[in-house]
Amino acid sequence: MNVYATKIHLTPSARELLRPDEVLVLEWHRLAVCCAGAGETSLSVMKEKPASKRKSLVRLKTKDGEDNPSVCAARAIFPHVAGWEIRIDARKVLGIRFFTTDLPQDFGLRSIFGRLPRPQ
Repeated sequence: MNVYATKIHLTPSARELLRPDEVLVLEWHRLAVCCAGAGETSLSVMKEKPASKRKSLVRLKTKDGEDNPSVCAARAIFPHVAGWEIRIDARKVLGIRFFTTDLPQDFGLRSIFGRLPRPQ
């Protein structure tokens, strides 16, 4: 297997709360225009049809190496998550769905300075 392949694991609650016509998107939000291209990440939900038309999104693979039709990443964040195994969880609070990842809280800042720990 490619050591740079990003592997996604959706928990049972995340699979349950994600609707069949939706995808999860790892987004990169630019915070500066300096040479480092500082940014921060977020996880959002998007309808499948518009997501498939966006050329700025890349499909990620599941834990077993198959293409995951329900998780995409923005091309700007894709190099920063290469080689990672990311766990996505979800919960519902007061009727609102919240999807979270196990990426470090300061992932964006640390990734632009090359200070992320090597994935295990």
